[in-house]
Amino acid sequence: MKKICISIIIVTVLVFSYFFFEPLFRYASGWFVLPNVQSLQPVVVHQKTNSKKADSVLKIIHNRLKAPAVSIAVGQHGKIIWANAIGYQNTEDKVLANLDTKFRIGSTSKAVTSLGIGVLLKSKQLSIDSKVRDLVPYASDHLSGLTLKQLASHTSGIRNYGICFCFPIWEYYNNDEYLTVQESVRIFNNDDLLFDPGSAFSYSSYNYTLLSAMLEGASGLDFPSLMQSLVFEPLHIKNVIPETGEIIKKTANFYEIEDDKYKEVFEVNNSNKWAGGGFLATPTDLVKIGNAFLNYQLFHSEITKILTTPVRLNNGKINQQNYAMGWRNHTSDIFNDGRNITVWHHGGIANGSISLLALFPEYNLSISMLANKNGSSSDLFENVYEIAALFISDPNQEK
Repeated sequence: MKKICISIIIVTVLVFSYFFFEPLFRYASGWFVLPNVQSLQPVVVHQKTNSKKADSVLKIIHNRLKAPAVSIAVGQHGKIIWANAIGYQNTEDKVLANLDTKFRIGSTSKAVTSLGIGVLLKSKQLSIDSKVRDLVPYASDHLSGLTLKQLASHTSGIRNYGICFCFPIWEYYNNDEYLTVQESVRIFNNDDLLFDPGSAFSYSSYNYTLLSAMLEGASGLDFPSLMQSLVFEPLHIKNVIPETGEIIKKTANFYEIEDDKYKEVFEVNNSNKWAGGGFLATPTDLVKIGNAFLNYQLFHSEITKILTTPVRLNNGKINQQNYAMGWRNHTSDIFNDGRNITVWHHGGIANGSISLLALFPEYNLSISMLANKNGSSSDLFENVYEIAALFISDPNQEK
């Protein structure tokens, strides 16, 4: 009888261990050899000089990143001037990516959400000093005094992803369906702040979960409807979609890549962080968002300045990431030729995908790059700059 009890305990522990740490167990098996992609070509063949050069650079980037698929778009002066894709959106079935293939964009969602903030600032339904307590009745007492500016700049003190008594144990790998923002806020609603609001910087997508609740309270619309009616529809955007457990057509499969092998990533559900990390998108539609931002299509230049000015802490110093409200703002010699160029940008990682949206305001240029592999969005900067150089350096660039 004792042996039976011990066996039951061992089996129970193993079963619970599997479900608590399922991503680790899954990661250890099911790897396949990456197919040879050297012969793959971009899906669009362009004829104009800069676009042909960009096609060639895209092929180099694809090989460099070792991603199943890479998709890039470029916009300037309010127009899409080049877009292309290369590789497999579905490696198993050899389904090629195209310009309509959607990728997870991770934290680039924050830049997308900033346009929703801007629209409500313009209509004066919000101010940067609006407080949570005035718009989100279900927020806990210690969250109620936070301001829109603190949430949008990650200076609120709200924690980032942690562990939980759930399956799996890591919140980042959440695979539960959240139907409302209110449900998502419950994840951290009663947790202590990391520091006094405004005194420090700590990046957390949960800031944008609570911020989206403020947008809902100000507008009277649920967050997906707000973004659809106030941002996407006016800009004729059809392929930026909040991710749920529903299968969405023309969406890439998402992969781990290691040592020339691949496997699909652990299945997650990003419905608990739409505003901060839960959108699917195509590069072309992200560039439309960038074009709108640069050309004041939804709100005037003063609001753009508010959203792109790095936020200062209570001590007067700019936060260490030069983070504004949905954008990082850097000026540097990105081409190593003596020109200091301003870049407003946001990158993202989501399970099985990396993304970057970069705006070059001095050149009215927007570039988005997406790839369906795990990694870091920092891997994309040199590649985006390589594309940007084609459209910045030539004074006779295509329009």
